[in-house]
Amino acid sequence: MTVHARLATAVASLVDRMDEDTSDAWDSLTGLQVLLVRIIASGDHVDRASLAMVARTARAATIPSLQSLIRKGMVAEVDDGGGTRLVLGEVGRSMLDDVERARAAWLRQAAEEAEPPVREADMARAASLLEHVGSGPAEGPTAAS
Repeated sequence: MTVHARLATAVASLVDRMDEDTSDAWDSLTGLQVLLVRIIASGDHVDRASLAMVARTARAATIPSLQSLIRKGMVAEVDDGGGTRLVLGEVGRSMLDDVERARAAWLRQAAEEAEPPVREADMARAASLLEHVGSGPAEGPTAAS
């Protein structure tokens, strides 16, 4: 296995474990609702029509999930002069803050309980490296790269 494949597997495994162990922070949302909130939180212009496309989900499946998020105050529709777009509501922003805190606590505990424990400086270097790699070309690498 190449170093790139090892890293890809390790990152995916870490995220899966972290998401599993911090799922309560998502306030009992379904997997589709979590995906929709993440897409809307990205800051890109997203409206009802584009949400299903970006989520790679049938529009008929996204409508009830989106309506539930709107009723809960997690998502809102705003008119931006060129039509309506979806934004996070106050409840949605607060929930994402809770998720971020839960994930940070999970990572802190995982680092402390590792054998040997992972030092704060090593965690900072890992964060910087992943931020650097993740900020690559605007169009992103292709699958064939």
